[in-house]
Parts: sequence; C-alpha cells; structure tokens
Amino acid sequence: MNVGILGAGNVGKIIGKGLVRAGHRVLISSRNRDDPKHFSWKQEVGKSGDVASFAEAARFGEIIILALSWASLQDVVETIDPLDFENKTVMDLSNAVHFDNGPRLQLVDTSAGEIVQALLPKSYVVKTLNMVSDKIMIDPYFKEGSPIMFMSGNNDVAKNQVHTLLQDLGWSTIVDLGDIKQSRLQESIMLACVISEIQLQSPGAAFSLLLK
Repeated sequence: MNVGILGAGNVGKIIGKGLVRAGHRVLISSRNRDDPKHFSWKQEVGKSGDVASFAEAARFGEIIILALSWASLQDVVETIDPLDFENKTVMDLSNAVHFDNGPRLQLVDTSAGEIVQALLPKSYVVKTLNMVSDKIMIDPYFKEGSPIMFMSGNNDVAKNQVHTLLQDLGWSTIVDLGDIKQSRLQESIMLACVISEIQLQSPGAAFSLLLK
C-alpha cells in the first residue's frame, strides 16, 4: 500500500521505517525535502521510501498519516488541495497538549481528533498511536506483557485499514473505542501516560489491559 506521512520528524521517520519493513511504499514529507538530516532515513529504507513535499505525500498516499505537531497541523493541512484527502483514510496521531507548568490538554469539550475530522470532512479520520512516545510506536515490547493500542473513528472500513497497519507496526492488542468523539478518551489517556512517566521517571511507558 502507498502511505503518505505528513511530517518528517522522529515520529514520521520511525513509523515510515516500520511500514517500509512491512512491505509498504512510504513518502514522508517536510517543508524542506532536501534537508541533509533526511538522507540517513532514505538510505535506511531504500527504494521503498522517499522524502517529498506535504502535497506530494498527500497525493501519493492511499492512507495518509498525520505525524505533525498540533501547532503546525492545521497550517500544513490547509496548504494541500482538499481533493488529495478526499475519500481517504487519515490516521491522526496528534495531541493538543501544553507542557508549560506541567502537561495539560489545551482543548475543552472537544478533541484534536474531532477537530481534524472537521478540517477534513470528506476524509475518514482514525485517531490512534497518540498515546505513546515515538520510542515504542513500532514493535512495542515489555517484559510484563503486551501493551494496548486504542483507535476511534466514524468509518469501519477506515478502522479496518488502520487495524492492519497497526498490526504491521507490531501491535497485537488493539481496541476500537467507537466514533471519533472517543478520541477525547485517547487524548486523556495520553496525558495520564505522560504524567505517569514523569512521576515514575520511566519514559517510554504504555498501558496494558489485564484480562481474566
């Protein structure tokens, strides 16, 4: 599958590498596609991956992944022709969170996931992977057991596509919480995870669901 990733920071590169390894073709994207800092990633992934402009990555992707900071997300999305998003699955990894005076969510009575869906009304937005740091977005392994990954969205076909990509990235325990409004839960869980990491001084943590 062709996957376009908006963003070429740590998150975009790590997910892109994992998807290339699983057999997908991937374009990550940046305002400066020729920046030398991207060269090592291109060498790692070989012919199945490349760096492009935001518009090129959106046009290329059968699935589009938003791996952008919340501060830049809307500006980047609005530079792209809406037709390049139309009828496509969009994986939203964003979190609207402040870290000044301790981590806290910016949004009240809504979520980043719902805002992204409103920005892209003809796309099928699926919120996922926002709960964990880039250190464990692919091949999450813990001695204590398998971590859980949640997702939410309004379209079942899109969620099935995202479920497959998550499995390709090494996630085995995946739970569908429901429609895109449930991304409020995911973004709150992200904050609980971040605060737990700070309190326990243990970065790269994740939650697990214990079943009898």
